[in-house]
Amino acid sequence: MAEEDTEVERGDNVVPRRPRVRFAKDYELRDVISLYRRREWTSWLEIVNWLRTEGPDIMNLTPGEVARMVADFSVLADEHTPFMPDPAIAYELAQAHRRTSAVLEALDWIERIRPTTR
Repeated sequence: MAEEDTEVERGDNVVPRRPRVRFAKDYELRDVISLYRRREWTSWLEIVNWLRTEGPDIMNLTPGEVARMVADFSVLADEHTPFMPDPAIAYELAQAHRRTSAVLEALDWIERIRPTTR
């Protein structure tokens, strides 16, 4: 990533660039419930792959919500956490296993693919 993508100059200081506001919103339980209603999921990885291809075009989710779901469900897949077909349990697991580094990577991904939408 280019340095100008991550930092901005303010006077004599160089400070980290803050994500755009549209990327700041986190997903809620109702978003996971909506995701689970779209199909019968069988794994975290299946959800992640679908979110990476279809998620950016879902109108009722912000880019930040999609990115955070990609990050959180990826962590569950990486940690081999048993898949939960109940969206409420999935939401609690995803929130509990959140990794800041995964969220930052996912926010970078969504910003690259959707720089001018929503």
